[in-house]
Amino acid sequence: MTTNWKNELLKSGLPFEYEVQECFVKNGCTVWGEATYLREDEEEKVKEFSYDIDANYWKGGYCLNFMIECKYKIQPTKWFFLPHQYKYQNDLDKNGFFHPLDYFSDHSFPFNKFPVSDAFENLGPFCLKGVELFENQYLEQNIRKSIHQLSYSFVNRSIECFENQLTVDTFKNSIFLNVPIVVTNADLHLINENATIEQIESANSIEDVSTKQNFLFFFNKIGMQLKEYNKLKLKKYFQSIDSKLILESKTNDIDLFIEYFSSNFCPQVILFMQHTKDAKNYSTLFNYINQVLEPDKDTQKKIDIVCKSFEERCKDFGKKVKKQNGK
Repeated sequence: MTTNWKNELLKSGLPFEYEVQECFVKNGCTVWGEATYLREDEEEKVKEFSYDIDANYWKGGYCLNFMIECKYKIQPTKWFFLPHQYKYQNDLDKNGFFHPLDYFSDHSFPFNKFPVSDAFENLGPFCLKGVELFENQYLEQNIRKSIHQLSYSFVNRSIECFENQLTVDTFKNSIFLNVPIVVTNADLHLINENATIEQIESANSIEDVSTKQNFLFFFNKIGMQLKEYNKLKLKKYFQSIDSKLILESKTNDIDLFIEYFSSNFCPQVILFMQHTKDAKNYSTLFNYINQVLEPDKDTQKKIDIVCKSFEERCKDFGKKVKKQNGK
């Protein structure tokens, strides 16, 4: 057998998937392997789809579910993404990738909202659509497929969490965090803000027009097809359970909730992470997660400072408004 078998085996993605899985295990996750779900394909035929790895992580009383799609690429493959300069228009938060499901819990998740999230460093920048470059070819399909796999599986994972919160006593006040993540060995590049065609044409290297990133937060703008799919799944689930369970929760207007959740948070953000031989990005990711979900004294102090500062600014603003109205 020639050495070509090595390349073919690697191109299958199987060894890469296993290596990624073990990296999550080494960081304290319980791994469940591939997760499947059913939906209609382009020909409106019901087919089974999946994402590669389902992993579970408990920290600070939170149950975090990683939904992992693996993409092995022959080097030197590079993924380029557009910067999302106007993320404020979409009310995006740096910790929005956690997607906390606290709608049917007596508790709430405070770390993905301003001003609390300001106490944490940025794990990575936000981005929009991406393209894959390899040698003299470009492809959009691979990145788009990863996003679709995770997007359409998200509502099914969320329903499982709602089911636990509403019907299982052990989980009634639990908060579930669903993190869709694409892990790839391709280089991740963010095109520079305000980059022009002229600048790209005159560039001597990729670094002239982009910055290499370890993490990127992809803003997943939910289209009509995904929205309707989410709504259909959620309506079917909530119609199947005892209505008393919903009325007893803090989210009792279920029609409004379905519309809101389907349109905005199912899912809102997908995390892209580069996998390297030294696995350093896993350590960075889990250190960040641990810091958020179980803040140490220094982090809690930062949270207290930003919250107090925000409260004081609000008071000052209120005084100015009163003064102006009194004139």
